[in-house]
Amino acid sequence: MGHPTLRRAYAGYLIARSLSERTGPAAVTGDPAPRRNDEPTAREMDEPMTPPPAPDAADTGLPPFPKQRLFGVSVAAITFNQAIERIIAWSRTTPARTVVTTNLDHVMKLRSDPLFRLCYEEADLVTADGMPFVWLAKHEGEPLKERVTGSDLVEPLVAAAAREGRSVFLFGSTMDRLHGAAKILKERYPQLEFRGAYAPPFGFERDPDLHAEVLEILRTARPNIVLVALGAPKQEVWSRAMSHAVRHGVFVCIGGALDFLSGEIRRAPPFMRRTGTEWLWRAFTEPRRLGPRYVKIIWALPSLYRMHKSDRARYDALLRQQAIAAESAATYDAMTPSAAEPRSRRA
Repeated sequence: MGHPTLRRAYAGYLIARSLSERTGPAAVTGDPAPRRNDEPTAREMDEPMTPPPAPDAADTGLPPFPKQRLFGVSVAAITFNQAIERIIAWSRTTPARTVVTTNLDHVMKLRSDPLFRLCYEEADLVTADGMPFVWLAKHEGEPLKERVTGSDLVEPLVAAAAREGRSVFLFGSTMDRLHGAAKILKERYPQLEFRGAYAPPFGFERDPDLHAEVLEILRTARPNIVLVALGAPKQEVWSRAMSHAVRHGVFVCIGGALDFLSGEIRRAPPFMRRTGTEWLWRAFTEPRRLGPRYVKIIWALPSLYRMHKSDRARYDALLRQQAIAAESAATYDAMTPSAAEPRSRRA
């Protein structure tokens, strides 16, 4: 048990064992589940993969949600309750899904990171975390239904998971903060089925052995929902890779939500969250890490808005072209005799 990796895995097991009445799946140090033929190895996770086909609405019984194009991102016009309902429904189906909560820091990174853009393109749900998305949508005359942030999503999602018998796994942050967050969640939601926690070491994403270890832990625990708190773009890249590798569960990217929940980092007062000034609080509480980030975003705001206008024009033009093509195809089909129609009727 001297190796740091083994200590982390064992610590995750102890948390799962102490916070969940269930045994078996939570015991992540047990014999690994056999690898299915359709599951790639850890090395294959780093190679480009064709995303699984998107299931239709019949898989969940829920209608497709509307989207709005904001800052070059297709954002779901969805409420908190609708987002939670969708995640719970997805947790009962395959393939695995990914959920991203977007903000302007993400938009800045998307401009120069092709892999991050791919994660966004393949994400099953992208919600508006940053207030500028809400303001821009309202300015465009198409207000979003609600701002759905990663930090505010955790507790209601876990409450719904406890009610619906869905299991949860925590990934990211530090083991102390994961333990604190898990303890609070278990106290508030005693029925929660907690499948474990894992705090990866720095640089884990470049270590094939750690990739394989985490993969086996998730295959053994088989959680329905994985709350991923690594920060962008690492959490989105890791979630995409794992969603292809394990083929089950919903990977929800939540940023620093577990740090707030554990009490290690204080979150801004509610009035600052409502007014869109939470970034000021975070900049003052973590000036070295977050100060330069927010300065860059503020400096780039004019160019981000110009980018939005040009992207929105292209996006709307593409939608018009698709609508014209669909209308033309429908007209052609209406004028062309069906191949299945009897020859005598066509004569």
